[in-house]
Amino acid sequence: MEDMDTRDKQPDDPRPEIRVPEEGAEGLEDVNDFLINIGPHHPGTHGVMRMITRLDGEKVVGLDTRIGYMHRSLEKIAENRTYHQVVAFTDRTVDYLAAMHNDWVYCMAAEKLMGIEVPERAEYLRVIVGELNRISSHLLSLGALGLDSGAMTYFLWTMMAREKVVDLFEQLCGARLTYVYMRIGGVMYQPPEGWVERADEVVREVVDELPRYRRLFHDNYIWHLRSKDISTLTPEEARRINAQGPTLRASGINWDLRKNLPYSIYDRFEFDVPVGTTGDVYDRTEVRYEEILESARIVRQALADIPAGPVLAHRIARVPSPPPGEAYARLESPRGEIGCYLVSDGSHKPYRMKWRGASFHNVQMLPEMCIGYTLSDMINIVGTIDPVMGDVDR
Repeated sequence: MEDMDTRDKQPDDPRPEIRVPEEGAEGLEDVNDFLINIGPHHPGTHGVMRMITRLDGEKVVGLDTRIGYMHRSLEKIAENRTYHQVVAFTDRTVDYLAAMHNDWVYCMAAEKLMGIEVPERAEYLRVIVGELNRISSHLLSLGALGLDSGAMTYFLWTMMAREKVVDLFEQLCGARLTYVYMRIGGVMYQPPEGWVERADEVVREVVDELPRYRRLFHDNYIWHLRSKDISTLTPEEARRINAQGPTLRASGINWDLRKNLPYSIYDRFEFDVPVGTTGDVYDRTEVRYEEILESARIVRQALADIPAGPVLAHRIARVPSPPPGEAYARLESPRGEIGCYLVSDGSHKPYRMKWRGASFHNVQMLPEMCIGYTLSDMINIVGTIDPVMGDVDR
């Protein structure tokens, strides 16, 4: 009897020849190839993206991914705003599910240009809110994937847990999605009284709920059939097509900027980098699940060790004009490496800003990952790369 835990393997060559009839040819009723547009407004695209899909029955034999529907000119807008004003745009116009990370990487680049040293307490708060944002982002990613797969209860559970984390952000800075909490030189506010204790309590509650999620969804027989050996990426393929973040680590490549090229104060904390073995839909889901646990470890360590002191560097000009030069900063967001390149000409506005988005690199992999699998598989594959289209189009 076949192993009931795995799915039939895909053929060695998952790209069958596409039969296109000549004009006026007979027997068109025997041709099964057809085009279907998925998006740009479709829940399975996880954003405003268009996937022109060629199908042979239910099998995907061709895919053309179209982007650009959310382009908002972030890089050009930054050239017409002061350095402090740009923070409000990185918060909203890029990866709006990881707003803390967007602001963080921009501030890191600006601080390099200006030679600003961030207070130690602010660094701890940046790590805390960054990892809390990673937890909230992964909870939404996993819940949306469950919704795509028909697990409505799983989606509701993850959203309930996410609400607890979002409540912490609201108590800290008054916002629940786009926070503008990071500032050049530190962070905006000191935590309110009792916030540190409440944050530790929330992290414990979320971690305690995760085994229930595993029993419902991750260990579910139906999910195993729909995820194992689907859209596998070998380490060589993942490197070749420039996979990012959890998608890269699911293929067995241990690469995380927090560990490999530590920034801020990440070298002070003990945590592991979850990696997969086969790089399939199942592994990409598991990596995000395990990363929630590791982020919780980091947050609890930071909360226990957070020092007293100011949260914003002193003597920062209200309208700074850094000396001519350039700076690049990068960090590990929930979707992979994001980067910000700034050029100063000595004025009070950036001369040039270039943004590197992790989702942009992951979305371009979709034809490689989807061809040869079924239409229902493709929806799950898109969900496991967790794209945010603002991070693609910028």
